[in-house]
Amino acid sequence: MKNFEAIYCDFDGTITKHDSVNEFFELYAAENWLDSEKLWIEGKISSKENAIIQVGLLKNISQKQLDDYINSIEIDDYFLDFVSYVKSKNIKLTILSDGFDLFIQKVLERYNLNIPYYANKFIYKDGKFSIEFPYYNNNCDKKAGMCKCQKVKERKFCYIGDGTSDLCIASKADVLFASKNLHKYCKENDINHSHFTSFRNIIDILEEGKYNHAY
Repeated sequence: MKNFEAIYCDFDGTITKHDSVNEFFELYAAENWLDSEKLWIEGKISSKENAIIQVGLLKNISQKQLDDYINSIEIDDYFLDFVSYVKSKNIKLTILSDGFDLFIQKVLERYNLNIPYYANKFIYKDGKFSIEFPYYNNNCDKKAGMCKCQKVKERKFCYIGDGTSDLCIASKADVLFASKNLHKYCKENDINHSHFTSFRNIIDILEEGKYNHAY
């Protein structure tokens, strides 16, 4: 693991078993929230534009409904083992998410995890929601709400992700673990990576030193 200096990891659908943002919209947004999602996946609008549209479609919900939803978010069965493993190797772990900071904060608190994270600011007040983008970067190639690339300081780093918000940073990682749509994208575009289905896979691959290098 000394071949890279830090590990950066996506949150929704990577650390969590399901995409907690999309599931939240499915439960509490107007039915047409998927229209902008499709445009974003097709590259016709930015993730920032998509988030603004979708948050605007959220219905009023109670504090209890919000709390109950966040408490229902499940993490990968082996993520806590992964955190312990990384800590034992003295490797810095940081979460980079184009999702909602509120979800990440509450999930980390539930598991007593002290992991630095960067995400879009999701604000709830009097039953209504708004979103801010403290890490937006005008120079971001993907015009993401949260520019993941700008938060990476190391020359060689490991990245773990699963989806569309990871496409840009994935091409820059020295060591890449990919699942789901990101794995499919990497295969189609000949991006060197290690496929995973759980953090148990990642631990095993790191321990054996059999991960693929990007270059």
